[in-house]
Amino acid sequence: MVRWLFALIVIVIVGFFIYVKLGNKMPEDLGVTDGLLKSCPTSPNCVSTQASPDDMVHYVEPIIYTSDRKATQLKIESSMLSKGRVRIVSSTLGYVHFEVRSPFVGYIDDVELYFPEGDSVVHIRSASRVGYSDFGVNRERVRQITDLLVN
Repeated sequence: MVRWLFALIVIVIVGFFIYVKLGNKMPEDLGVTDGLLKSCPTSPNCVSTQASPDDMVHYVEPIIYTSDRKATQLKIESSMLSKGRVRIVSSTLGYVHFEVRSPFVGYIDDVELYFPEGDSVVHIRSASRVGYSDFGVNRERVRQITDLLVN
């Protein structure tokens, strides 16, 4: 009986890590298209400044900044990279895409920031690649970026 229970536990753990590994593939349709970041899925593990303000699950306020566009982007990039477990996937003036890896399990979140030219606003999309709930991690990440720019 104990052997069967142990085998079942091992199978569940291995299955979980296979699920995480396979689900952690980067979405192919990230980036800015016609001034818009990718929409959030229906699951509550994504927030975006470009979601409808009526969508309380996904909507977060865009961030207004007062500094130079390039300086603001570099400030956010520096702050994000200093936290560890973060890598820049792509960065051009006006757009940056980060991968943020969670400790222990290794879930990956995609964090995109869009700085429209001629506008002092940052649009953000922060989304988990796998799972259903993120326990508020993506919303908290946007709050931290907001605090960085307004304080």
